[in-house]
Amino acid sequence: MNSAIENQYRHRPVTSDDVAAILQVVNGHSQAHYGDDRLGDKEIRLWFGPNGKPAQDDMEIWHTPQGEPYAYAQLCDSEWPPTWDVWLDATVQSHAPDVGILWEDVLRWCEHQTKALIRPRAPEAGHCCGARVLETDNPALEAYEALGYRRVCTETLMRVELDSSSLTAPRWPDGIEVRTLELEKDLDDYALAYGEAFRDHRGHVELPPEELIRRKRGEFAGWGHLYTPELWFVAVEDDTIVGGVGSFLNHGGSKTRSYLYNVFVRRAWRNRRIATALLRHSFQAVHLRGCRTAELHVDSENLTWALELYRGVGMQPVWHQHLYEKRLPPGEG
Repeated sequence: MNSAIENQYRHRPVTSDDVAAILQVVNGHSQAHYGDDRLGDKEIRLWFGPNGKPAQDDMEIWHTPQGEPYAYAQLCDSEWPPTWDVWLDATVQSHAPDVGILWEDVLRWCEHQTKALIRPRAPEAGHCCGARVLETDNPALEAYEALGYRRVCTETLMRVELDSSSLTAPRWPDGIEVRTLELEKDLDDYALAYGEAFRDHRGHVELPPEELIRRKRGEFAGWGHLYTPELWFVAVEDDTIVGGVGSFLNHGGSKTRSYLYNVFVRRAWRNRRIATALLRHSFQAVHLRGCRTAELHVDSENLTWALELYRGVGMQPVWHQHLYEKRLPPGEG
């Protein structure tokens, strides 16, 4: 650790006993920047196995000698998005003493652990690391850029208040119906439809069908009890899945917040207002479960006019975050 802060901070691996400390760091940071909690207790507990250790990720926490937590970092062996080999999730509380130097130490640990993670893979191949950083977190932006990360795009969090103006009944185009996703029956077709729809998105990587299905199956399994089958819908024409949307309840630990995920419509079925109908259907479903807001992230430079779609159903931008990436040349891992 840098000698300038070695007397102020210690860092160590995380266990499930640190859930409260992680919440303090992550939600303290998000509250300071945009006034909402980012994560809830149940979301974080999914990260740990029965032995109290992280199920699959490398996680570390920084605290004072007295035990006050100020920073947290997690390295994910990324499959979503498949453009990144490793994804960094690092947070430093904005009011931390010597915040810039602490950021340097956190990212120095991340760089070391990243190289250890990818070294067993093909050493002759290059690798790509990614991270998301709030646009208002200047110490974080400076720390990533100093290490050679470059900004590749910006994401926007969109939110809608679920009231009489947004809870308009969906209008389905002729021949299109909606039903709940039957995971065991639909998974293969759903994964392939999803993969086809996202070919238009930034950084798309074409995967073999069997790999796309494997990853999507693993994604659903990883959500555990956060996955609510009644809140995942597909739009179908005859027996063909043409679009879909899913929702998570208790977003950020709040019973009144929901988060929408995997909103898509396949290219051949676009411009028929299917996505609008799927969103309105989801709004009604989560509202019946007690939610008063619905949120999602969108690529601010999305080529499928997603921002206009979401504004059209009453969603408004709340905050922005930048996606950074760093490419490691062959042999650097």
